[in-house]
Amino acid sequence: MIMIKSDAQRDRTIVQIEGFRQALAMVEQKTPGKRHAVVRSNYESMIRQLEDDLREYQELKSGELTLPHVERLDQISSFIAKIRIAKGVSQTELARRLAVSKQVVSRYEESDYQTVAIARLQEILDAIGIKALVSLSA
Repeated sequence: MIMIKSDAQRDRTIVQIEGFRQALAMVEQKTPGKRHAVVRSNYESMIRQLEDDLREYQELKSGELTLPHVERLDQISSFIAKIRIAKGVSQTELARRLAVSKQVVSRYEESDYQTVAIARLQEILDAIGIKALVSLSA
């Protein structure tokens, strides 16, 4: 699943969905056959996936997010972009708060924050207003 992380990506996804719908409509006009069914199925699958991605982004933008229970620090990174979106913080605003360029935040999110050091991760969570409680056990 490719997550939509910005309004620009949302807009591109909407255009992609429309393109696949037009392609599907063209396929529907052709004579049915084995290949027709496979192509139709592929287009329908892509449309469903993109619509799911779009729906998730719209839910996040509305502030809907249930934070999961995580047991390892490396599990946090995959949720940061979702948290940012649900908190109403754009990539541009996060960059401003961190005193970096938007491209830096975009690179962080392209890798799902996997390359970010723990101290920086804490700065990012602070910047988007998330308190992380950590407990260690042996």
